[in-house]
Amino acid sequence: MEKRKVKQMIQAAVFDMDGLMFDTERVGRDAWNEVGRELGFGGLTAVNERCLGRNKAACRAIFEETFHGALTLDTVLEAAKPLLRRYYDINGMPCKKGLRELLHFLKQTGRGVAMATSSDRPDAEWNLEKAGLREYFDVLVCGDMVEKSKPDPEIYLTAARLLGVEPGACIGLEDSRSGILSVKNAGMHALLIPDLIPPDQEMLDAAEAVFDDLGEVVPWLERMGTCTAR
Repeated sequence: MEKRKVKQMIQAAVFDMDGLMFDTERVGRDAWNEVGRELGFGGLTAVNERCLGRNKAACRAIFEETFHGALTLDTVLEAAKPLLRRYYDINGMPCKKGLRELLHFLKQTGRGVAMATSSDRPDAEWNLEKAGLREYFDVLVCGDMVEKSKPDPEIYLTAARLLGVEPGACIGLEDSRSGILSVKNAGMHALLIPDLIPPDQEMLDAAEAVFDDLGEVVPWLERMGTCTAR
């Protein structure tokens, strides 16, 4: 679904990570549920969904509001860590459909590529190395590098600044509500590729275009022109 023609040349792309590039949100949800049951709190799907796209500070606040100190984000993350690493060691990093094709196209057409993830930088670097994709990214902006969480635009504005590109000349690719609102608030072209949670009207209104997978972004960009003015 596409709403309107893009008037400004697309010079760069800024990617979310979890749920957008990698199928990590599904794996993480399952690990959180296992931890929650082991600790006597039952499944944690509801709180996990509230945390999607948010940085650690925002997620800690969600846990406090939900559990009033009886269960903390840090407890869940620490308990889930060996479960996640074991999964990725056995199965590798699960890349979303069309990711490699889109990254290759962006580099072939001379566009800048950045990541804007709410995850901490060591986790982002580990995921990229595990997937063999680190070389594609010119800039990484992570949750531990900014003060404000998505849907605030800080993380996307920082990515554009470090790329040396105006926000209006960037696409921002997201799967979550907080993420797509962050892209829109930054003044970028907001492209939505839904993951675990079906998009509601607020997400659809924020998105300039909605795709089933990342591979569909390539023909969309081809229609916008493949040359840049960087």
